[in-house]
Amino acid sequence: MKRNLKFLLLAPLLMAVLCDPDEDVCGVDDPEAYIVNVENIAETYQQSETIWLNARTTSMLIDFCTETEEPELITDTEVFLDGLFVLKLNNLPGLNAEVFNDAEIIYDIGEAYSFNSCSNSVNCLPQLTDDSQFYEYRLGISINTPGDYCIVNARNSYFNLEQENNASIFNGYNTLEDRIRFQDCGDTYTRNGTEGFYFFSIN
Repeated sequence: MKRNLKFLLLAPLLMAVLCDPDEDVCGVDDPEAYIVNVENIAETYQQSETIWLNARTTSMLIDFCTETEEPELITDTEVFLDGLFVLKLNNLPGLNAEVFNDAEIIYDIGEAYSFNSCSNSVNCLPQLTDDSQFYEYRLGISINTPGDYCIVNARNSYFNLEQENNASIFNGYNTLEDRIRFQDCGDTYTRNGTEGFYFFSIN
């Protein structure tokens, strides 16, 4: 009886060890963030003028499903998926931007990617470079509606901090303690500050 009782007391501890979620972790390390470059920086663009963006990140990651501890080429392109929100700035109650869905998107390098769930971000499946060292994409964004805009990350990227980002455009919309707040598919998103985002106006 005592032996059975001891087993019952120890059973939960044994199960916790056997089911430890930290053991046997298998997967790929997170990719480095894309640094997005604006090829034709300007504070103001004309209607239908194309804003060209390009970005790349290393294709070499540590794969925890293999025995090697060195980064290796990852051929699953979806691991390197990136996305951007094109936002039109405004002064709505509790929000100061809205997702702008009428932009024309040109995929020069990489291709469009669609989710099965609701998402109004611009999602790009990148392309592996010829030397297999990087995943990259290049896309153009064209807008016909006058107003003030910004482009912010939807996934793992930020705009080149060494480039001018026209942050002063946001001054007239900075009503939420230096935050950009918008909604997409019923969810509210917040981006802090202005660094890493790109602001511009359309005449």
